[in-house]
Amino acid sequence: MAYDPDVAITLWPEYFDINLTRAEGRRLPKSLCVPNPNLDIIAKGAMILDLEYEIREDMSYPKMPRAKHGCVKVEKGKLTKTEILPQIGRILVENQGRRSDC
Repeated sequence: MAYDPDVAITLWPEYFDINLTRAEGRRLPKSLCVPNPNLDIIAKGAMILDLEYEIREDMSYPKMPRAKHGCVKVEKGKLTKTEILPQIGRILVENQGRRSDC
């Protein structure tokens, strides 16, 4: 299925932020989260999973409307959101270790 922005799955950086609680928007266990995730690494995770994506920097997470962290929209069809989140979380954790070495 090709990327269609109207039905795309939205991935907010807040889903992967280890500093947030579940009530604040974190969707994964802390073992799959990193501090201050950025859109580029989330998009890299989508690319590794062979998903078409679009980075939207002008958007804000609904629970935090003043913080415009943006989001990554990925194609719907190959995987469900429940399947995508932990896979991208693993990619973030792997890349976060590499970033701290630099």
